[in-house]
Amino acid sequence: MSKAILNGVDFYNIFKSGADIVKRNKENLNRINVFPVRDGDTGTNLALTMGSIADEAVVSEDFDIVIQSMADIAFENARGNSGIIFASFLGGFSSACINLKTIDLEQFSRGAELAVESAYSAVSEPVEGTMLTVIREWSNYITTNHNTHQKFSDLFEGAYRKANQALEETTDMLEVLKKNKVVDSGAKGFVMFLEGFSKFIGDFIHGNEKVVQSISIGHTHAKTAYTDHQSLKFRYCTEVLLKEDIKVKSEVEAMLDGIGDSLIVTGNERLVKIHVHTDRPDLITKLFADAGYKVYKSKVDDMLLQVQVEKGAKSNIGILTDSIADIEDQQLLSEQIHMIPLALIADESTYLDKLTATKDNLSSILNQSKTYPTSSQAEVRFISSKLEWLLGQYEHVIIFSVAKALSGTYTSYEKAIESFAEDKHRIHLVDTKLNSGAQGLIVLKAAQMANAGMRVDEIINRATDDISKTKILVSLDTFKYAVKSGRVPYRIGRIFVMLRAKPIMSLSLEGNGIASGLAFSRKAADMKIYRRVKKIMKQGGISQYSIVHSNNPELANAYKVQFEELIGFPPVITTEISAITAIHAGIGSVAIAFTRKE
Repeated sequence: MSKAILNGVDFYNIFKSGADIVKRNKENLNRINVFPVRDGDTGTNLALTMGSIADEAVVSEDFDIVIQSMADIAFENARGNSGIIFASFLGGFSSACINLKTIDLEQFSRGAELAVESAYSAVSEPVEGTMLTVIREWSNYITTNHNTHQKFSDLFEGAYRKANQALEETTDMLEVLKKNKVVDSGAKGFVMFLEGFSKFIGDFIHGNEKVVQSISIGHTHAKTAYTDHQSLKFRYCTEVLLKEDIKVKSEVEAMLDGIGDSLIVTGNERLVKIHVHTDRPDLITKLFADAGYKVYKSKVDDMLLQVQVEKGAKSNIGILTDSIADIEDQQLLSEQIHMIPLALIADESTYLDKLTATKDNLSSILNQSKTYPTSSQAEVRFISSKLEWLLGQYEHVIIFSVAKALSGTYTSYEKAIESFAEDKHRIHLVDTKLNSGAQGLIVLKAAQMANAGMRVDEIINRATDDISKTKILVSLDTFKYAVKSGRVPYRIGRIFVMLRAKPIMSLSLEGNGIASGLAFSRKAADMKIYRRVKKIMKQGGISQYSIVHSNNPELANAYKVQFEELIGFPPVITTEISAITAIHAGIGSVAIAFTRKE
């Protein structure tokens, strides 16, 4: 395709060619990912960002329609530091192409110039030796040499070689790259993307010995990249998408000053994308909510857990669950338990359970929402992405789902698993038929069994046996929240609210929510729960239990003291319940979950 002018279809095809090469090489990019943190997901993030653009872009002869749709999709779906820089790059390019039906070399040059400006301006503290450096060198070649070429194939070939040269130089520009003898992973991904451009569009012959050598990543590099430790300043890689004009960029940057590092703020006149490394994702969304911004989408990755697993997984079996399972945060890290956050939806904002929606901002979310929040299972493609990473770290993955009867999450897991074809046999899905602290008990014990070296079938069999013997008793302060969330019929619930009844909730054997008792004072309800547990102790005893609560540490501690004396040992889990469970059970609820002995 030797052309001096490109239309929208031409550009879409060459973009897709570049995205496909990145997708095929994402695992190689993950292996050399050491900057800004060694979390091993740069290839995955770039592949998902570019892949979503290629999959969802509007394909038209009109160049403007194609590039503007690509820019919007990029901002909405960009993942990770490198993905958001790429989205900024594409957004800057699109701003030079408004109303262009086709694009020539000079117009492309103007787009390249604005693209590099946009990429640099998005990053609060630009660092040379990264993707930014390669983007700049590629753009400089385009703007300097577009007048000396007659067709895009020649221009792109020269620009590709310049970018490839800049890529090789990144090793000496950053100490961490030099120490690990690798090039920057994000920069490498961008050069691979450019290779796809050159491969598709012109006379450039892919397979030249020099080119193949320059883009290859040997397994030796993969091993070297993890020989030394790089500490993390912050735990979570947090991304938030606001439905705002990019004019608020400076205000957003000021709001997030001091809350973390690796800050990137980019967007267009419709969307603003924020990337930051922080310990408090929930504080970020609280700041936005208090300022009146709508959190359209968000993504949070636990970099600390990723790094721990990349450095050395405790087992060849990965344990995955969802945020409904209540487990102490330190236990998630120490046992290397992976978690999929469900979505909490409040008006036009969407929060991630236990990450951007926590006990510290739930009251704020409830107070600011015009309608009562609802919940939604994680997107299938998000689960697929998580499973893909896990399968790269473990031989098998066991998923412990919240009760199928309570949520569509189990079905989402099933759909995600179907997409893995040859690797389906490595993924094992278990319906816990439980939730909250009860689900947490099953998951924690399964992780401990995996880390002790037990086989997949042994873990699943023992977990299945424990599920049938595990129960949860929840003391609710009021029926009000269960009525608001739709878990209790309005007419019946309203009567109980008027009577100030204190319900005791539980789950059936299949995982359906059921009323398990009723009292007309909190003290009476708690006493009924105590008597039931005491009866079980007389019938055979309890092997493990947990105490969980919704912003009621005083009563939870009273439960802990009381039941430790009754049962004879402390709970294995004591923690807050998930924000999604809290909107159904209500602020102030406390529960005991336990597994009976044989």
